[in-house]
Order: sequence, then C-alpha cells, then structure tokens
Amino acid sequence: MTETASDTVADRYGASRSKRWDRRIGWSLASVAILVGLLVIAFGNWRQSTTEFQNIGFTLHNEGGPGDAFSASTKFEVNADPGVAVSCAVEALNTSKATVGWKIVDLPVIDGRSQTVSVDIVTLGPATAAHAKACWPVER
Repeated sequence: MTETASDTVADRYGASRSKRWDRRIGWSLASVAILVGLLVIAFGNWRQSTTEFQNIGFTLHNEGGPGDAFSASTKFEVNADPGVAVSCAVEALNTSKATVGWKIVDLPVIDGRSQTVSVDIVTLGPATAAHAKACWPVER
C-alpha cells in the first residue's frame, strides 16, 4: 500500500484534519472570552459610587512663636452620592513638597450631593500649601 505525498507530510508534521477542529474550538473560546471581557469593562462600573473633590483654597498660619505650633487650613468641595459617608485625606506641604501635616477627615452624611469642608491641620513646621489629597466613599 502506498501513501500519497500529502499524507506522508501530514503524518510527519502533525497537520491532520483533527487539528482543524481544535483550532475552531480555540478561536471560539477566545472570541467568547474577549466578548465577556468587553462586557465586564463596559458594564462593570455601572453602579459605582462617584466621589469627587475640588480644592478651593488654603490659609497658612506660620507665625509660630516659641512654644506655638504651626498650622494650616484648607477648604475644598466634595461631591458624592446623597446618603453616602465620605472620608478625605488632607495634607500640608513645605517648600520641598514634603508632607509636614496630615489628617483623615470623616465627613457627615448629607442628603445633597455637594458639601464644602474647611479643615485645620497642625503641622510639624512651616507649610507652603495645604490641600485635599483624596476622598473616598466609606461603608458604615
């Protein structure tokens, strides 16, 4: 019995017809995985709480005398979903942009979307800037 040249090559290099089904299954699974990934990206953040903040301004209190502490005040606006508890990290920086004061502030739950917050920060030395660094929703 003689084999044709194509059968001999197919047997030698494994290019038989059963591989075609394996490729089709692989491409089908890859397509389904990509489709599911796109759906997760598109609808994954559908009902996520949106918490944003905007720095308004700051005041520095660097006239510390002997025994007096340095301090800074910052004012910022927080926008969050009504009824959501929010915490914010506030920091004061020196001329080298090093943190000289830090505070976590728990904001009260309000029925509205926006609230303006003023925070005083005690610093380790004279500050040149103070601002809200981050705000996030808190589960209570």
